[in-house]
Order: sequence, then structure tokens, then C-alpha cells
Amino acid sequence: MEEKKLESSSNNVWEFALRLLKAEYFRSVMLPLETKAPTTDQANALRSLLGLIRGRGTTTIPKRINLFTTNYDPLIERALDRYSASYNDGFVGREHPKFDSSAYSRLQYEQSLFMEYKAQVVTTNVIKPHGSLTWRRDGESVMYSNPSDTLQACLSGCEDIRTLSVLDDIRGLVMNDCDDSSLGDLEGQALRLSKEEKTLLTRFEEQYDSTLCIVNPTKKKFRETVLEHYYYDLLRIYANELDRNNALLLVFGFSFADEHIRDLTVRAARSNPKLLIFVSCYKADDAGSYENLFTDCDNVILFVPKEGLRLGLDVFTRGLSCLSD
Repeated sequence: MEEKKLESSSNNVWEFALRLLKAEYFRSVMLPLETKAPTTDQANALRSLLGLIRGRGTTTIPKRINLFTTNYDPLIERALDRYSASYNDGFVGREHPKFDSSAYSRLQYEQSLFMEYKAQVVTTNVIKPHGSLTWRRDGESVMYSNPSDTLQACLSGCEDIRTLSVLDDIRGLVMNDCDDSSLGDLEGQALRLSKEEKTLLTRFEEQYDSTLCIVNPTKKKFRETVLEHYYYDLLRIYANELDRNNALLLVFGFSFADEHIRDLTVRAARSNPKLLIFVSCYKADDAGSYENLFTDCDNVILFVPKEGLRLGLDVFTRGLSCLSD
């Protein structure tokens, strides 16, 4: 009996440790996204992609870009809005937009008012397998939400999470590599929580889980079948795009840590010789992991910076410009 009590106590400590990590992530990463605007480099990269597709002469394939991202932020959408670009985020309807993955198969055309001439509009599909701050739960469905409304709903009744001092120490821990020492420090922070702090963290987690519709970065991704359904539905779209003839996949800022996306990409690289993959390595040391991942794949090309340099989005954008020349 005593051994079971000790085990229960240990589990309880790590429950609060995870709540601390979740609260710190929300406060330092998610909340700033309420007003954050896309950088000039981010906007320029999207403009280059749009130009690349707009200049395509063939009419046999759609003038469409599929942007797959595991990020939750709305920066892609805000950058596209800056250029008044047509994009599809998967939501259908105006007054109460509802997520429907079949919307990604739609194309748009413009027709002259005085002639029968019709031209396809360049469309960008913004596809987020891990969910987004623009997603809100509604029973078995996913509805659209303004990111600001989503974030404020998470804070409802637990606004003090923004000024919880222990999160400053947690921030310092997560900025360093995870090792036994940092895990011990995290456990210590959880053990020292007051009753009031535990109540606040528990209430916040309830708001977080009931409001956000995102895949948390844990080994066990899903706690419910609803989100799992959308995740695999969007991965199916990703896999289908990779299987197309003459498909081009540009990879920037992605480590392939998600095992499902990694496996789909490697399989496609080996089975579809018409697929071409360009991978941007942030630094020279990153090249080794990508080379090991895509062993014997001649259709995978790495962009590797010189030793000591970093390959930022500005350099990547200039590379896109070369593709359109």
C-alpha cells in the first residue's frame, strides 16, 4: 500500500511538471502570436512562391501551391493577406466557417466581363496537420476562430497564468538541452508549487485542452479520435501530392521529427522518381542527418551553407527566384 502511495505521488508531481511546461509554452510562444506580424523575409518568400506558380505557362496542371506546416501560428495567412492573395485554409462558409479538407481540391477562375476568356487564379492551400490557432473545437467538428479569440478563451478564468513567476524559471530550463539535471530541476519546481499555483495550473490546463485544437508535441499525440481523424486526413493529402508526376517539394525549417511525415516523405522519395525534393539546411552540421534520412535518393538535393554560416529565409527566397528564371 505504501509503495502505491509513493507511485501515485510521483505521478502527481509529473502531472504538474507537464502543466508547467504547457503554461510556459502558451505564455512565451502562443500569446505573442496574437499580434505578431510576418517578417519581411517570410512575406518575400511567399511572394516568390506565388510568382513561381503565376509564371507557369502550362495549363495542364493547376496553378496551386500547397503549404504544409506543423506550426500553429497564423503568420502564413497574414502574409498572404498582405498581398491580397487567394488562399484556402480548409474552412467552408462565412458566418460559421467549418473545416472540411475536401475544400483543398477546389480551384478558382477569373472570367472577363465582356469576353468568354477564362483564367485560373493562383491559389495557395494552407494545410496544418498539427492544427492551428484558427481552429476551435465544436463537438465533433472544427470551426474557424480568430487567433485572438482563441488565445483569450484559453485565459478565461485563469488570467494570472501570464504573471506566474515560476514560469520564468521554467523558461530558463526549456532554453537548454534536456538532461537529467534539467529534469531534476523541473521536478523540483513542481514539488515547490503552492496550493494556489496548483489550482491555477489545473484550471488553465482545462481551458487549454477544451479550447485549442492542436496536436501537442508529445510521443502520444492524440487524446481523442476527432483530432486524429483530421491529422491523418491531411497527411493523406500530403502523401497524394508527393506521388504526383513532376512534383516539387521545398523543405525549409523542418527536421522531419514527426515520424509520420518523415516516413511518408522518405517512401515517396524512393518510390516516385519524378518527385524532386529540395531541403534547406540551416547550418552545415544539419546536412548529415538529412543525408542519413534520404540514403540513395538521387532526387533529394540539399542546400548546405558554408561552415560557420547560416542559411536563412532570405537566402532561400533568392534561391526560389532562380527557379523562376
